[in-house]
Amino acid sequence: MQIPEFTLQHSQQLSAFLASRKGAMTLPQSQGYLFAIICSPEPLDVHEWLEQIIPDTQGQLEEQMLFSFMAMYHQISEQVYETGFKLPVSLQIGADNENYLDLHECQQWCLGFVHGSQSYVDKLMQAGSLSVELKEALQTAYASLGFFALEPEVIATIAQQNQLSDAQLSQQQYELMGDFALGFAELIEIIAVQSGLYTDEEDSWN
Repeated sequence: MQIPEFTLQHSQQLSAFLASRKGAMTLPQSQGYLFAIICSPEPLDVHEWLEQIIPDTQGQLEEQMLFSFMAMYHQISEQVYETGFKLPVSLQIGADNENYLDLHECQQWCLGFVHGSQSYVDKLMQAGSLSVELKEALQTAYASLGFFALEPEVIATIAQQNQLSDAQLSQQQYELMGDFALGFAELIEIIAVQSGLYTDEEDSWN
């Protein structure tokens, strides 16, 4: 089928649809989740990732809504592998005309990312054949991309330990997330092959 370009209208439709479904992810959460599974060495079928985003759908989705989800998936995939990934988190302008991160959106995106990546990251981290350097690189990237999934109290403590305000730490971490997101798929591919759990030839886990 012809996948449409993901537009603001698609985004608004999906956001409203997800908000109306009990137990469904939010839009930013689903975007973080899709980013994680697109980078995964274990690709999921459409019905598998849809079931995670909207539990108990049993394939019951209107064609228009399915096309919107497919357009979002395609946009994220295209960014990951072709044009460069951009975090879909909006900036808000405060009373002082400064830009501020939407921390709720950041948290939701990170929660989705952790949900989608934790199982394969854990599996890779346990691979005995993986070098210490690659394990450290994976751990650092995973911690950065999931940073805002931490409890606010933990983030506040980290800020205090580094003599930063919460806003300064959040801005720094957001910028780091953007950097790590650009190379995450490539890092996972390298580590997956090096781990011995996954090979390009078989295109699957051993």
